[in-house]
Amino acid sequence: MIVFRVLVFMLFGFSATTVVASCYSVMVYHGANPPYSYEESGVYKGLFVDIFAAISEKTGLCFDYLPVSVARGQKLFERGLIDIEPGMHASWRVHSSNPGIYTIDYALSREVILSTKPELIETPKQLYGKVVGRVRGYTYLELEPHFNQDGDDDKIIIYDNTSEKELLAQLQHQRFDYMMIGDITADYYRFRVPEYRNFYEVYEISRLPVGMRLQPNLQGLKARLDSALQVLINEGEIAKIYASYGIRSH
Repeated sequence: MIVFRVLVFMLFGFSATTVVASCYSVMVYHGANPPYSYEESGVYKGLFVDIFAAISEKTGLCFDYLPVSVARGQKLFERGLIDIEPGMHASWRVHSSNPGIYTIDYALSREVILSTKPELIETPKQLYGKVVGRVRGYTYLELEPHFNQDGDDDKIIIYDNTSEKELLAQLQHQRFDYMMIGDITADYYRFRVPEYRNFYEVYEISRLPVGMRLQPNLQGLKARLDSALQVLINEGEIAKIYASYGIRSH
């Protein structure tokens, strides 16, 4: 859904309506998803916001940010009510009724399992019978065969919540045994919250390239984003944006 910003003004007794810009809606997760997106004094900031700002400078495109929960965001995207979901790999949305189309990849994402104990998990079967926290709406195809399904009671028990922030606090209080999280988000919180510094990565779930997921009808936008992202990659701007948050894009 393209959001139109409209300016209505009075000039010499006449009214006029002028379309100032057509903005594409971008999904960001409410409750904060740092360093990718977060709200500060009513303004959205973060890695995604910086990337879209750089794209705007190259293309003149306009973007508006729509804060939603992960699960609600998926429903809105499936209905065609959100244009862009950044930081995505196609395998994470394989179950969606509207898989969308994807831009070129611009970064790498590692998904890991955190624990409060410095142990080593070599196979998902070592997690059988354990409770593992997950953000509701996230997909981990590599682990799904190991989750308890209908009738199962001897595999991984999933505990869903709305955000990584909530899950980290619950892990600290030992409400469950482990949690699934992106390593960039984990590092962001571990650096800033002293109580989380003794959380350990005990298993790597996946290491995948990410791009932006778009509505299927936005082929023209995909071409412009692909071009802009490639320029930003070639110029080292994507790497600089990631580095400004103390992380690497690859």
